[in-house]
Amino acid sequence: MRNFEYLEPKSVAEACGLLKRYAGEARPYAGGAYLSIVMKQGLLEPKALVNIKKIEELKGVRFDPAEGLTLGALVTHHEIETSEIVRRAFPVLCEVEKEVANIRVRNVGTVGGNLASGEPLTDLAQVFISLDARVKIAGASGERAIPLEELFVDFYQTSLADDEILTHVVVPPLPARSGVEYIRFSSSSVVDKPCVGVSVRVTLDADQKICRSARIVLGCVGPTPLRARKAEQVLEGKSFRPELVEEAASSAAQECSPVSDLRGSEQYKRAIVRTLVKRAAAKAYERAK
Repeated sequence: MRNFEYLEPKSVAEACGLLKRYAGEARPYAGGAYLSIVMKQGLLEPKALVNIKKIEELKGVRFDPAEGLTLGALVTHHEIETSEIVRRAFPVLCEVEKEVANIRVRNVGTVGGNLASGEPLTDLAQVFISLDARVKIAGASGERAIPLEELFVDFYQTSLADDEILTHVVVPPLPARSGVEYIRFSSSSVVDKPCVGVSVRVTLDADQKICRSARIVLGCVGPTPLRARKAEQVLEGKSFRPELVEEAASSAAQECSPVSDLRGSEQYKRAIVRTLVKRAAAKAYERAK
């Protein structure tokens, strides 16, 4: 690891200014769960680290009935796991966090770092996307907000500019009669990262019979989290039937693009996707009633 400058801005605006000054040669630093690893491996050699851990405006968990749940970028995985605010609003997030890495990582790793790294083998991104979350982003030229799914571009690549920082994740209130389920599968030999992670959200009509809307999001089976839109269309506007869920699961297995690696072959992962979509959809339907 080569030498680098260590900078501690006191505000988001100052941090973005420093990132712009270094023109792609600096990186924001928070928990370091991802950045410290790639730097030790020599895969990234920034000239400067911009420590944002002390910036108060990036901290905190709050819920507003109109806007929904807002998570500061510096909120750790453990904070989400143990937050009563999160548990009351979106218990699925607390459950997911129990499976993220290990307690040491969850104590330091942040939600902003997890998403901004573009890590393809993760859990949170697909759950947030199924919840229609958006992210707030600050840069030297101003602020913007985008749907979370638009953040991811490719393996470890995001749409963040060199001088931008992800500041908040905002999850809107769930529509009435909605159910969410996340299921991940890890091989026994590689338990730190999921082999496949599937998040399903369904929203029923007033009679609780017809699926008014659906979200099926697949993780770890492509360069970015993937919304299986064709599979969603299979469910939408129809009543719940096992054969319909089977059709949606088969569609989702074909929409993803897994690669063979130490976590399983392409064929194996497609089979896992199909199984997990069936299970998650059935659970989500039950939770929506």
